[in-house]
Amino acid sequence: MHSSDDASRVDPPVARSYSRRSALILGGMGLGAAMAGGALFGATPSLADEPAVGAAAEPFEIVIAIYREGTLLDFAGPSDVFHRIPNTRVRFASLYGGPVSLEYGVVFGETMRLADVPKADLLLVPGGRDLREPMLPAFQEQLVRLGSGAKHITSVCTGSLPLAATGLLKGKRSACHWAFINQLARYGAIPDPQRFVSDDNGRFMSGGGVTSGIDFALRVAAVLRGKEASELAQLIIEYDPDPPLKSGHPRSAPPEILAMAEQRLPGATRGLAKIPGVS
Repeated sequence: MHSSDDASRVDPPVARSYSRRSALILGGMGLGAAMAGGALFGATPSLADEPAVGAAAEPFEIVIAIYREGTLLDFAGPSDVFHRIPNTRVRFASLYGGPVSLEYGVVFGETMRLADVPKADLLLVPGGRDLREPMLPAFQEQLVRLGSGAKHITSVCTGSLPLAATGLLKGKRSACHWAFINQLARYGAIPDPQRFVSDDNGRFMSGGGVTSGIDFALRVAAVLRGKEASELAQLIIEYDPDPPLKSGHPRSAPPEILAMAEQRLPGATRGLAKIPGVS
């Protein structure tokens, strides 16, 4: 993984007279990498520098709370969308700050300390295969602090479990990965198997399993900046899914594949698979 500093060494492939937005619209994959590649790995403003009509003067503060053994795709997809909508600032924060070792040995670049983040307009908690760190009292305390003042409290995949453990989701409907979704009930949240779930007029928004993060983020983007901004982000990232197989959820997976999943994750077919950090 590379830090945001690496992006500064990429020569811009367009004339300086172009605005970033014009460049983004005109450019292809190479341009996206040059202009946006570093955005995922640091607390940088959105690519869209020009606020949309009616957008707030101050950037909308999006805080993504990450932790050891977290899943990169849970927040990489949403980050890519959020960086492409007008007038947003995306911050990555962790319990201790600095680099964070995610699952599969992926090391994510510099992060802020959660305790140093002054506020969040939108708090996002992604999921992971090991939730012991986000279940720590110190991590939970920061989720409560930031979430209590946030306009939107959100999660992707199993990120809803540590969020629910804080009590912030008590009595609220929430999505989660299908294999763990019914674990939400032990914390007073209401499990909802939909791919995207919104409660309390959009204050609480959540996505299901790992890949739902992009669907989730596009819906959030529409809430924050309108349908056109979300559609433009979708077009720029070429989000046009056409999966070669139809086995992405228990409702469509063949019985033999579902049985294999149950063997690997006992309790998964009842939404009660075990995950470290959830007793």
